[in-house]
Amino acid sequence: MDFSLDLGREVLRQTPVVLQAMLSELSEDWIAGDEGPDTWSPYQVVGHLTHIDECDWIDRTRAILEHGTERMLQPVDREAGFIRFKDWKLGDLLDRFATVRTSNLETVATLVKADDLGRRGVHPTFGEVTLGQLLATWVVHDLNHLGQIVKTMAKQYTQAVGPWSAFLPIVNAP
Repeated sequence: MDFSLDLGREVLRQTPVVLQAMLSELSEDWIAGDEGPDTWSPYQVVGHLTHIDECDWIDRTRAILEHGTERMLQPVDREAGFIRFKDWKLGDLLDRFATVRTSNLETVATLVKADDLGRRGVHPTFGEVTLGQLLATWVVHDLNHLGQIVKTMAKQYTQAVGPWSAFLPIVNAP
């Protein structure tokens, strides 16, 4: 499927709703659980998503639209949200994410037209990229992290499911 602004916005608009439904009202055991060293808890994922929404997608969109390939896109600290939101309550963090996401989608609606998707910028690792690739990555980034949260939560019960783990590939996935 080719990237579509309208289809992409459908997913981006729903991510805060999904996170709210999936995580609000859960105990600390669920939201703080991870898969071990160098893995992220659901709480950390929400902090990451919020931080990236605050300082990545729209900043890079504007940079491509305003500067094209004349200026390299700024690198992003993927774990900065862990520190920034460390002491926030999950409900407040989910609300912040929803607010930032709504604002970002409004900004995209005013800034980006379908014929802008081929415009190019320079990523610090990948080199030349298009705006369409950046925005498609935003959508898949959300889906990737939703999957990460689900997998992390499922793995909390790896031992508890006993022999049924043979039918639950999510608990055996790397």
